[in-house]
Amino acid sequence: MSQPGRPLTEAVMFFSQWGVCKQMLFPEFEALLDGMVSTPEFADETMDAVFLQISSRLHVRGAVFFTIDFDQDGNISPLWNLPLRLMADKAGRGPDMGGGPIRLACAGFTRHPQFKAHLWKPGQRGGRSDLLHIKDAVTRNTLGILGEDDNALAMLAAGQLHMAAEDAWFGEQENGKPAPDAEAVLGAERDHHKREAQELRQQINALQTELQIVQQARENDMEMLRQSHREHLDVLQGEMLDIKQSLEEQQQQNLNLKRELSKLQHKHPVDPG
Repeated sequence: MSQPGRPLTEAVMFFSQWGVCKQMLFPEFEALLDGMVSTPEFADETMDAVFLQISSRLHVRGAVFFTIDFDQDGNISPLWNLPLRLMADKAGRGPDMGGGPIRLACAGFTRHPQFKAHLWKPGQRGGRSDLLHIKDAVTRNTLGILGEDDNALAMLAAGQLHMAAEDAWFGEQENGKPAPDAEAVLGAERDHHKREAQELRQQINALQTELQIVQQARENDMEMLRQSHREHLDVLQGEMLDIKQSLEEQQQQNLNLKRELSKLQHKHPVDPG
């Protein structure tokens, strides 16, 4: 543990297929999250990364192995949001990386199963373990972490890395209590998914009800339009019928006048002389 007055330094390291390819202090990572800077070399990539808590003796005290997406411009997706500090503080007991067992959170070993999809499990790359890559990067101290004394680096030779067996990562927690039982974790995850499914069903039912109301209102509006159209059509048809009847009456009157005129002409023939 670090001495009083010397808080842990927080940093983030990114991995390529060969090992650590980029590292930065956590304030720089926060600038990435805020969109103040970008990383074009990670454009359109999903990167393996690790959040580290490092003591002034250059001992790793906590590690959260997470994945993070970058867009085509090298910016972090605004939807990405993992509580890295909280996950590190609440993490279970992991391997000894030279300064005692670290707090570890990764895929398959986390107290926050809701974030499991955004975690990865350290393994091998470039012929060496990911933990050794981290150890070497911390030892080189390119981040410029202020150490307690000049003997710190001498204590951190790679050969002094005491790595616990991987199955021991899931042993007792630092408070002496056993690690979360896998069945209990799965049960909690099932309950979480069940609650989510129930909430989704409620949202779907509410949306269906709202859709039915909208459809009914639309149908009512359409019926009113159809009724108005029918009434208007009835008026037009009535007017057309009146006009037709008036026209027929006028034609009949004209016919009667012609007949009367013809009779008069026969009674009083016109004298040709």
